[in-house]
Amino acid sequence: MASALLSAAAEILETAGPDGLSVRRIAAAAGVAPMGVYNHFESKFGIIEALYVQGFERLREATASIEEIEDPYEGLAQCGRRYRSLALANPMLYQIMFQRAVPGFEPSDQAYEVAVQAFGTLVNATRRAMAAGVIAEGPLTDTAQILWASVHGWVSLELLGIGFVEDQDSAFERAHTALLRGLRP
Repeated sequence: MASALLSAAAEILETAGPDGLSVRRIAAAAGVAPMGVYNHFESKFGIIEALYVQGFERLREATASIEEIEDPYEGLAQCGRRYRSLALANPMLYQIMFQRAVPGFEPSDQAYEVAVQAFGTLVNATRRAMAAGVIAEGPLTDTAQILWASVHGWVSLELLGIGFVEDQDSAFERAHTALLRGLRP
């Protein structure tokens, strides 16, 4: 039942946005009584946290597989592309993950740790690129944060519809390539 509730919440989130998430609506979409939500998630914030965790788990999975890419530079580039793809495919989930879209929701320490693990895949990709000499040596976490923040900034503007370029895909590639080139030794 917990997975049915989470699936219902995810669907409501993407179709109605964060404001559409209510215990009654989630329960009705899952075909259970509202008490079912409380039995599995304790509160509306419990299901919001489960969505938050699910989002960061998806991000971690999408970026962890870049280790299979032989070229560490291309792996780093793919990290940014996969981040963007996940955000564009799940814009409302992205809001839950990064934009505190539900007033009063704060992730627990355990949920936040899942976000840290997702960031860890980028740290690992950055470490690998530095070790291969394809980007300059530097403070590892700082460099990974610069990469994350740059892609996040682009994606946030894109999702908010604040963009002045005709072809977002091409412009993103140019911006992302320029960033990575700027990190070369």
